[in-house]
Amino acid sequence: MRKKWFVLAIAALGLLMLGGCATVIKPIPAQDLNPKVKSGALVQKADNFQMILDTSASMDDPYQWKHFAYTSPMKTTMLEYEQHIARLFNDTIPNLKLTAGLRDFAGRRWLSRPFDTKLWYGMAPYSKEALGKAIYAVNTAGVESPLDKALDAATLDLKPLAGKSAVIIFSDGLEMPKAPASAQAMKAAMKENICIYAVQIGKDPEGTALLSQVVKAGECGVLVNAKDVETAEGMAAFVERVFLGPPPPPPPAAPAPVVVPPAAPAPAVPEKLEAIYFDFDKYVIKPEGREAMKRNAEWLQQHPDKKVVVEGNCDERGTNEYNMALGQRRADAGAKYLTDLGIARDRVSTVSYGEERPICRESNEACWSKNRRADFVVK
Repeated sequence: MRKKWFVLAIAALGLLMLGGCATVIKPIPAQDLNPKVKSGALVQKADNFQMILDTSASMDDPYQWKHFAYTSPMKTTMLEYEQHIARLFNDTIPNLKLTAGLRDFAGRRWLSRPFDTKLWYGMAPYSKEALGKAIYAVNTAGVESPLDKALDAATLDLKPLAGKSAVIIFSDGLEMPKAPASAQAMKAAMKENICIYAVQIGKDPEGTALLSQVVKAGECGVLVNAKDVETAEGMAAFVERVFLGPPPPPPPAAPAPVVVPPAAPAPAVPEKLEAIYFDFDKYVIKPEGREAMKRNAEWLQQHPDKKVVVEGNCDERGTNEYNMALGQRRADAGAKYLTDLGIARDRVSTVSYGEERPICRESNEACWSKNRRADFVVK
């Protein structure tokens, strides 16, 4: 009888050990971005990148979420979910020539982890397979969340490299108050050569606020929630924003010969002055736009009784909220340029229509480039 109970106890222990194994999560088939790159619709804008994974002890907390392949909710740890999202990010990156790295950050543990952050991969030529293995090599460690130390180390990793770099943080954003200052230091060191992105694991408002500050310090990145990028389509849009952008505009056409027209009656007051156009996700006025703005300012100076409303517009890509804010920045840029050219501020007002007033409705760059504009409506 004792022998029988001993065998049953060993069997039960084995089942418990199996139950403690990491959850095997079926990967999501990634969306292929290579056709867009090969066609020239999108071009590479980042040359280097580093992923930073949060492996602090809080990532051992249980996490429940919905997986497309299963009818029941997935029950994993936050780290397993984070690795699942990081794997989809890696799988979605198109065939680009990149230098890549992977860091983690967590509190130290005596003997087993005598460091706050570790470079698990790179900096090395990007290998999808090698980076994928590194993502699953990390484990949770101490309770501290020293994202600041990981950002400081990433600055040293990326600054010597040529070209543009991107940092992508995967974290819950909790208990890391020094991280915004390190992000600001990274931007100061690398200037226009760095953009900071973040994927928030969970939806804690405190974490959202902290990661927003970190991303804002980089000036050219974006914060997304993991829920928004856990589908192939959502992740493809995020990867596009990190690594790809529209091709540069063609050089301006040669000016037409000046023909002096015969004297004619004064023209009627136009409804609109010349529009200006912007690059994707930008609000900087391009050289050809500055020339149009000079003509608009000259017309307003000749008609001092007229006012103008600068209307900011965007193409369909991005959320409504993001495009409303981007449209306002484009309108503000146009208004400021007019006032810099001598137009009184009380004659210029602004409004954003985001993506609500397209002049072209096809989903291609030729059409999108017409919608990324600022209109100047005469009042």
